[in-house]
Amino acid sequence: MPFHPLASFLVVSAMSLQAMAQPEVPEGKLQVVLGGDHADPSIVRDGEDFYLTHSSYDKHPGLKIWHSRNLVDWKPIGYALHRNVGSVWAPDFIKHGDTFFIYFPTSTGDNYVVTAANPAGPWSDPIKLNVSGIDPGHVTAPDGERLIYLNGGKLARLSPDGLTVTADAVKRYDGWPIPQVWDIECFCLESPKLLRRGDYYYLTSAQGGTAGPPTSHMVVTARSRSPQGPWEESPYNPVVHTWSRDEEIWSKGHGTFFDDAAGNWYVIYHGYLRGQLAWGRHVVIETVEWTDDGWPRTHRNPVQEGELSYHNNERIRSDGFEGDRPGRQWQFGGLTAPFDQVTVTGGSMVLQPAGGQIITAQVNPDGKTFEIAIEIEVEGRDTIGGLGIYYSDTHHVGLGLHDGEVVRLINGRTAPEPQSVDQPRHLKVRVRNDVATFYSSADGRSWIKADRSYELSGFQHNSLGGFSYLRPVILARGPGIVRVARFDFVDGR
Repeated sequence: MPFHPLASFLVVSAMSLQAMAQPEVPEGKLQVVLGGDHADPSIVRDGEDFYLTHSSYDKHPGLKIWHSRNLVDWKPIGYALHRNVGSVWAPDFIKHGDTFFIYFPTSTGDNYVVTAANPAGPWSDPIKLNVSGIDPGHVTAPDGERLIYLNGGKLARLSPDGLTVTADAVKRYDGWPIPQVWDIECFCLESPKLLRRGDYYYLTSAQGGTAGPPTSHMVVTARSRSPQGPWEESPYNPVVHTWSRDEEIWSKGHGTFFDDAAGNWYVIYHGYLRGQLAWGRHVVIETVEWTDDGWPRTHRNPVQEGELSYHNNERIRSDGFEGDRPGRQWQFGGLTAPFDQVTVTGGSMVLQPAGGQIITAQVNPDGKTFEIAIEIEVEGRDTIGGLGIYYSDTHHVGLGLHDGEVVRLINGRTAPEPQSVDQPRHLKVRVRNDVATFYSSADGRSWIKADRSYELSGFQHNSLGGFSYLRPVILARGPGIVRVARFDFVDGR
């Protein structure tokens, strides 16, 4: 049947949810819970259940929803966004009354909201908020009025149902003054996340830029007795920060404070593994203590080599395409409505691009050491299908099939590949230490190494522009179809 993102990809059984333990984040330690490209995490607690989502950029379906009861083991339960409204950034996941809301900005300059009675879905179609800016953060005033903060410290009023902005945004917060001698990417006051504790509202923000020097990004917090300010800066700012490039997590930032049902407090944020900016930002959780004078504070222990607690939740699995739709690990780039360019039928995933458009089937591994092999068939002249490491349509490398021949795929162009086999049916990529090496085969057993290998570390959004990170992809372009009968993944970590 046609791939249609309006369907939820996974339902977690009540039995599996009940089997999860209570929160297990070690005190004073950094716990990586989602490796790979999971930037801008936002978390909401409903009783003893935690739900998380993050930026999905231009991949469909979008806004992946995760569930946990112990903050360490996370399971995907579906997707909240099933329409293309632009590249999706920095969501805010909240519950108001009996309804879950996800507020999010897009590359079009618009902000949207989706709603659901259950985080597993179904979710509503996206509703435009009629306000510009990025990184919306929801808060409810003492009188019940609903408000939303945006980047730059601006505040806008929401309608009682939370589905539209009713007045122009007004600046209410200037941000924490970063010392002039610090090396940062930009001031970039973003990611407002709000909570109420005791007599105070706490406004937590990101500053310093997301992908500049390893020590640029940070989490700062301020408090006020009113959600409209004025705001008093924390004496412990920045409360989350990479203090040295020797630490294991670079560019820590975009944080949210939250508690569990027992009253323990944590902060969730993102960061790169040291020296691995090309592969995206991981989700990190650590414990928080509240000082006697009413401020949240982390333990500020710089994590050195060998001290990081890393839990692999985004496991990529081999796929024989036995079902009637893509599995939950797949996301797609370059699709156009009505999203019928991907089907799963007869034990194959079939990609059917439109004209010269590139479409990609992507997975999101949590590390940069892996091997992937596919069995592939390309039908139709002037159609290209292949296996690649992808940053964007104009920046990628790979090996493909074109009119029965093996070709190199380089940044949207093709070139003959002299080292290949006759009657190719299988392609393979091996990634080690930021080097991608490609192979072709007629039978999937005897492999011929391609002439060139590629260095991947330069694929970074602060140098190439945009908001993308490296992912292995199956790529299709042309008027015909690309059929993939087997996807084999081996994690080499």
